[in-house]
Amino acid sequence: MKIVKLIKGWYHAYKEKHEAQMKELGKCPVCHGSGFTTIPSPYTANTFDCHTCNGTGLYSEWEKNNE
Repeated sequence: MKIVKLIKGWYHAYKEKHEAQMKELGKCPVCHGSGFTTIPSPYTANTFDCHTCNGTGLYSEWEKNNE
């Protein structure tokens, strides 16, 4: 069980660091400011608007929707 706690602690620290960096840049942490996400497929590339920032790519929009 110690390994699970170690991995959870690392993941939360990584997530907080990533969100802080994206806040500093003003970009959505999910899509990295591009406004869209892609789902790789062997048949086609599917591109969708980022659901967390409504396709704007802005941190402020992500923060508003993440509350």
